[in-house]
Amino acid sequence: MAFYRRFGMLFPQKIREAFKKELEYVGMETPEANLLGFIFTFGLVISIAITANAYVFLNTGIWLALAIFAVLFVVFGAGIYLWLNMIAENRGKFVQRILPDVLQLVSSNLKSGLTTEKALLASARPEFGVFAKELKLASAKVLAGERIEEALTEITYKIKNRSLERTMWLMVQGIRSGGEVADLLSQLSEDLREENALQDETQAEVSMYILLIFIAAAIGAPILFGVSSYIVGVLSEQTEQFIITPEELEDITSRSPVGKFLGVPQISISPEFATMFSLLALLVTCTFASLIMGVINTGKEKNGIKYLPAILIVGVSLFFIIRMVLEMVLGNIGTMM
Repeated sequence: MAFYRRFGMLFPQKIREAFKKELEYVGMETPEANLLGFIFTFGLVISIAITANAYVFLNTGIWLALAIFAVLFVVFGAGIYLWLNMIAENRGKFVQRILPDVLQLVSSNLKSGLTTEKALLASARPEFGVFAKELKLASAKVLAGERIEEALTEITYKIKNRSLERTMWLMVQGIRSGGEVADLLSQLSEDLREENALQDETQAEVSMYILLIFIAAAIGAPILFGVSSYIVGVLSEQTEQFIITPEELEDITSRSPVGKFLGVPQISISPEFATMFSLLALLVTCTFASLIMGVINTGKEKNGIKYLPAILIVGVSLFFIIRMVLEMVLGNIGTMM
């Protein structure tokens, strides 16, 4: 761990703070410096290994190899950060779903005569998952002498959710002002239920748009790229049969009644280049499609990254299937022409 920590301390303070916050949200007690050191070490090893294989077996130039190394190293670190962020988002969404029930239960316990800290402890049901753990911890802090306002505020440091932050803030303000907290929590519970129902209705309405984008990126684009790349390969093979030497071109021109013979234009794009370009274009298309799906569904581009593996697997598989089918059906096109 000390080895990883040395490398982790090389990162800027802002990056360490960002990873520290995400680790707190996901409930991991690993120091952020150790995690950054792990990312640096393994990211470096994996990037060097992939770059070396690409340089040796794919004959990539030195500059392209360096570019591949830089991209892989950055993607490895950014991927782990996004993975932590998505886990934190999912924990927050779970808490938002069960938060109305928790507030209603706490309100009922307060109305039954329990103190606030005991009401929180009694409301920590096992089905509430991570939030039950935080309620028990907050209750224990209050019993240990910490102010209840601070204990409630610290819950928001462990769970990433805006609704929870607003709810805890309102609870703290109600306790400080000496208001009727039980009625406040009951009203908050009803408002959160309406908010969750509205979000469900919105997601149901935009699901058709998400489906259309998925079909366009995972089915439509691979079919078009597969057909076009195959046609380029067929045309390239056909035009190779019409190569005219300079002597033949001069003889044809001298006998042509219309003047200079321009000859048959040659295709300078190779089938390998067309295939590689199609795959890169498909990768870009699928990436932006997943980001757009994230924006439509949740309002955040990063939440669409989870769709990217499925779109890529379907799209790339369909791309090669289309080329295989065309090769089987039109494989003898060269002999027929």
